[in-house]
Parts: sequence; structure tokens; C-alpha cells
Amino acid sequence: MNLEFVRKQIPVTSRRAYFDNAGTGPPTIMVLNALNEFITDWKEYGENWEEWLPIIIDSRRLFGKLIGAETDEIANIPNVTTALVALSSSIKYKKDGNIVISSLNFPTNIYNWHLQQSHGRAHEVRLLKPNSNGIIPLEDWEKAIDDRTSLVSVDYVSWMNGCREKIPEITKIAHEHNSFMIADAFHGLGVFPINAKDDGVDALACGTYKWLQAPHGTAYLYTHHDRIKELDPNYTGWHGVQDSVIARYTKEQDMFGTPFDIEKTVPADSATRFEWGTWGVMSVIGARAALEWALKDDMRNRYHHVLKITGRLIEGLKEKGRRILSPLQTDRRSGIVVFEDPDPASTYNKLKSENIVVASRVKSIRASPHYYNSEDEIDRLLMAL
Repeated sequence: MNLEFVRKQIPVTSRRAYFDNAGTGPPTIMVLNALNEFITDWKEYGENWEEWLPIIIDSRRLFGKLIGAETDEIANIPNVTTALVALSSSIKYKKDGNIVISSLNFPTNIYNWHLQQSHGRAHEVRLLKPNSNGIIPLEDWEKAIDDRTSLVSVDYVSWMNGCREKIPEITKIAHEHNSFMIADAFHGLGVFPINAKDDGVDALACGTYKWLQAPHGTAYLYTHHDRIKELDPNYTGWHGVQDSVIARYTKEQDMFGTPFDIEKTVPADSATRFEWGTWGVMSVIGARAALEWALKDDMRNRYHHVLKITGRLIEGLKEKGRRILSPLQTDRRSGIVVFEDPDPASTYNKLKSENIVVASRVKSIRASPHYYNSEDEIDRLLMAL
């Protein structure tokens, strides 16, 4: 990976040392050009529906390629919350069963499951807590997951402390008890390689505006083809049915040439059964460009660089006597480093005044460097601290 070339493709690097990729990733020139072309086309010609549809389809293909999945296993949706709601309203719950989740999950991947208990779909929600090292050991998952577990839902990487979960191992435990396994890859994909098939997950959700550097408004939901027809949606829309506009388009049929059958609802036999409504086309176009950009790199090279520069940050923080809240074992590290700070809001503002961007969190600072950040920028952050 040519770091000098990469940095020239990301305009923010000329202005700021940007360490908030766990919040929102900065766009590349490739993404900005795609958005500008769309805006110009929209301004000059208005709607170009038939030209936009293949871009939506291709974005599914590219996301599938990034996680080792087939195009028909991918749904293009607005955000990860939509993905989790779609799954939670489609899963067949075990009678008097339980749901197992992690307190390190993003709040959406917790709140949603509590509601399933409130509405009687689960008898119990088992919320696992990390130990003093910021990790939930595998033995805790083994104790919590049993034959009455309907589903397990866990983030690949915690937004709170950057802990990387052992997804394949947790999935294996879940499947031993015939439990549905959901993984949120938002803080992992783009940082390190993820292969949904190798990891064995039944469903994977991921947004694109963080580590993948796309605009807000586009996410993807992978569902393993063996599981799709097991999921019975309670909700859908005009794009989620078998005879949809986009299905007609792919078959080269007149999209509005015949009436839609409104006497019954037949969900699509692919993951598109979870595409409920019209896409945010501009966001999808930006996401497609971002996925193309991400696929230019070997994710192993990206992760090697991320580990190198976060390692430099960790050592510098140790020298300053800062307490690091992120797990430090190599197999648990991600792109997120969280450390204690007595006045995080003040520290955040002072750093920002020096064009260094981090995130203020509860009694801590979260730094999330990415593949385009340099060692010099890390040193600049440490000096400012």
C-alpha cells in the first residue's frame, strides 16, 4: 500500500490529523467524484431511474465481494438499525427461549432485543458483561448459550473499547445449540478481512459511513442463502416482494407494463426481501464508489498498518501514564484505542483547535486511526496530549 498516494486521495489529510473513523470516515476523491457526477446529472436531467437501478444492484455485488458472499445474499438498506429490525421481526423464536447479546454491542444491538422480550418473543435476554480486561471470555458465551437460545447477536468490534470479538468461535457455539447468529461488522469491515462464509454467521449487517468512508444513508444486510427462506418477514415494501420493480428490471421486463399483484404478498426469495422501500440513490452511489475503493486494497495490508500505528499510539500513551481501556492482546485489537481522560470534552476541543480529531466519550478519549493515517500524525497526537 502506497501511503503517500492514498493520503492524496483523501482531502482531509491535508488539513487535519483525523482519528475519528469510528464516528464518520472522511471521503476519498473517488467517492466525491461519484457524488458530484450524480448531482450534476440530477440537476441537468432529473430522474434517471433506469440508469440508477444497475448501480444499486452493482453495489450489492461489491459488498458481497468484500465479505465473500453472493449478490443474492445481499440487501441494500438505509442503516444497521433497519437490518436488525428486519431480522428481529423475521426470526422464528423458540418457545420460552432466550436471546444472548453483549453489553459491548452498539446500543441498537441491545435495545432491539430487550423489546423482543417485552413483546413476549423471548423469555429472557442474557446481556454479557466484560471482565476487567474489557473482554467477554469465550467460556462466558458457552455458559450463556444453550438449547433454548433463539439467537445470538454480537458486534465484530465494540464501539466502546475496540474489543475484537472471536466471531467464528461464538458462531460455532451458537450453531451447536441451533441458534441464529447475527454479527454487526460496522467497526470491523474496512479495517481487517471479514469473510461471512468462513466465519459461519447466518446474518451480517454493516453500514458504510465509518471505516468504509461512504456517505450516511446506506448499509447492507447479508443473509446466508440457506437461511433466507427460514426468515418470515412481518414487514415489507414494494421492493421486498418477489415481483418488484428491480426484479422486473433484472429480467429485462417492462417495469410498469403490468399491474402489481396486490391480492397477496410474496417476499422475494433472495435477501432483497429486506429492501422495504426506495433507496437513497445518491448515498448508494457514494457507497458503491467507496466499496470499489476498499476493494483496491488487500485488507490484510490495511490491518497490518492499523496495528502498527495503533501500537505506536498505545506505547506512547503508556509512556505518558495514561490508562488504556482497550484490550491489548493482538487478537483482540482493532482500529479503536480508548484511554482515560479527566476532562474528555475539554481535551476534545483543545485537540480540535489544533486540527486533531478524536472522539469524546464517558471519562475517556476514543482515537480510531485508519489505514491512511501516518506515524507522524500519531506522534502529533501524543505531543498534543
